Amino acid sequence: MHRIFIVLIIIFASISTVNAQFWDEMSNPKVNIRLTHPPGLGLKINKIAFGPSTGNCADQVVSALISDFTNNKIEVIDRENLTSILAEHNFTFSGYVDQSSAAAIGKIIGPSALVFVKVLRCATKQDKLYNNERQHDYKTNTDYTVVAYFSRTRAFLQVSIQTVDLTTGRIFSAKVFDYSPERSNKAYGNYPEFPTDFDVQDIAFQQLVGDVHRMFLPWAENTALYYFDDKQGGLKLAFQALKAGDLDQAFNLSQQNLETCKNTPDIKDKVLAHAYYNMGMSYMIRNDYDKALEYFRESAKLRPGNIVTQAITDCQRAKDLMTAMQKIDEKASFEADKKQAEADNKVKEENASTLTNADIISLSQKKLPNSIIISKINNSKCKFDTSPDALVSLTNAGVSEDVISLMIGKSK
Repeated sequence: MHRIFIVLIIIFASISTVNAQFWDEMSNPKVNIRLTHPPGLGLKINKIAFGPSTGNCADQVVSALISDFTNNKIEVIDRENLTSILAEHNFTFSGYVDQSSAAAIGKIIGPSALVFVKVLRCATKQDKLYNNERQHDYKTNTDYTVVAYFSRTRAFLQVSIQTVDLTTGRIFSAKVFDYSPERSNKAYGNYPEFPTDFDVQDIAFQQLVGDVHRMFLPWAENTALYYFDDKQGGLKLAFQALKAGDLDQAFNLSQQNLETCKNTPDIKDKVLAHAYYNMGMSYMIRNDYDKALEYFRESAKLRPGNIVTQAITDCQRAKDLMTAMQKIDEKASFEADKKQAEADNKVKEENASTLTNADIISLSQKKLPNSIIISKINNSKCKFDTSPDALVSLTNAGVSEDVISLMIGKSK
């Protein structure tokens, strides 16, 4: 009998907890939290070039992708311009680039991604279908059967996207995207017109653009999480401020609400848990995910349940996404600094090997024969000042007339 009593208590407690959670979900509002995802390839791209594209519809696919990139402030190198740039450096490519070639192209056009589009399938198909439907005549209160006719158009799009990171020379495995959207028109008595091939095909193109966008660019999604608006403890006031768009006021009120609840002796655990939860939400809205998790976990200790568990899951996911984005930014910054250092070193090396007026004066004062100085000038990069004052200085320093004449010729 004692065992049965304990089991009944446990069952009753479980039912009460479920009912409480159900009531919380039914009686409290939600707010949208924006989660930003890093690019799927892990690259920070500001410039994109398209290599040769192949396959039926390839030009349409590339045009759709270019439109999305330019709308998102990504510079797209014109393909004719790219070909001409590479031709100037005696470089051509067909449909494949190895790592050394990628590095060479990167030096020519700068940090960017090179994308090859290969359309494996681009087609449409039209079908006529019919189906018997049961309908009801309310006047006679009888059922009857009618034939419904469907005209269906399906599009098939399969595209391979190959990406090369020209900053590092890394070549990513080709990713294949496959879509087969369909649309139908319905009529009774006869077959209706087909949905146009263009409209259905455009759906497939837009699906591809969305997926490729997420490869190269950060993208956002909204997730709806609960926000408690209990009257007790003033939580409702914080929600009203949040609803009005005053995030700072909502944050300050949430802090006050939590302090009030913690310092009120007879406050219910439920309300205190809600105050901790709302404080966590306020930090999450500010993208301070570590503090948010701290308060969510305090709430879960007092009142565990689906709402706070989901909030912890989404908050951890948002933190992981932010960390991934930071790593991409750090990597891009490192690569940019590395490229800048390489460029600076190249300039220093060029400057160090460039002959100036001071070098010629130094060689002359060391009594080197004119033939050696002239040979050095002819075989070096030179940057001479041949202004009237500079020529006077060269003559006064003992530089010969032949050397000065050569310097004037080199400076033209």
